[in-house]
Amino acid sequence: MQNKDIELFLELVKTRNISKAAENLFISQSVISTRLKSLEEELGYELFHRARGIREIELTRPGKEFVSVATRMHNLYAEAELLRLQTRYSLNIAAPESVYYDFLDLLMQRIFKSNPELRLSVMMKDSSEVYDLMEKGQIDFGFASYESSHSNIKHDPVFSQDECLVFGRDSSSGQGPISPADLDPEKEIRLTGGNFSNVAQWRDVWFAGQDRCRVMVNSPHMIVKYLIDPGSWAILPLATAKMLSELYDIRICELTDAPESRKIYLLRHIGANKGSDDAARIFEKELALFLEERKN
Repeated sequence: MQNKDIELFLELVKTRNISKAAENLFISQSVISTRLKSLEEELGYELFHRARGIREIELTRPGKEFVSVATRMHNLYAEAELLRLQTRYSLNIAAPESVYYDFLDLLMQRIFKSNPELRLSVMMKDSSEVYDLMEKGQIDFGFASYESSHSNIKHDPVFSQDECLVFGRDSSSGQGPISPADLDPEKEIRLTGGNFSNVAQWRDVWFAGQDRCRVMVNSPHMIVKYLIDPGSWAILPLATAKMLSELYDIRICELTDAPESRKIYLLRHIGANKGSDDAARIFEKELALFLEERKN
């Protein structure tokens, strides 16, 4: 029993007229009669009393009882179709906080503007959590700051994040490029909650055996309150620092020997749900265009 036959029956219930129903459904009266007969044969009983020369048709007793059944079936078909469309045009994405501030927020705004039918769900997660979500099939795309050996996850480098030095606005530290040798390792406000191996390697080079950091936080916003202490400093992804500088009194400085840029990888499950293929193609196309524009 197909939904189009249920719709035909309900239209006949509403109009009680085959010609009017045919007009509303944009089909011929003969098609109405054929499909109605087929539906009645499938059900095993007549739905309407039909007599030659009588324009208005009347429901039989079984037909009256079938109205509520048909209505429920029609609603279920509608719900199933809505679920199909939501699955087809929905994406779940996870990314580290710095990636969100670097470009994902702008990318989402761009996608929403050109693809209003697309539904996006975005979670801020550490890179390890992103891999876990991808492994469990709970997200369609993820971003992470390191490669993993997961055999069912494809990871491709998409861009690099530069690091910078951040002080409080009233810090007495110099304005120009600053050497790491001029920084007090005890005054570092360390950002955790992610894979910052590039910063860890930089720290090992300049502060080996002097790892006496007293404050560690897992969100860039939490760093700001500690930068008011004289001489306090932090290493942050440049895009994150610029975002914070628009909200708080912090100052971005250049390092003479900065940590290496860290690579950001796009993750996709090799056995991705095909129901999201249309949305995935939209996202991948917009992402490629966005990253290409960033290069120019």
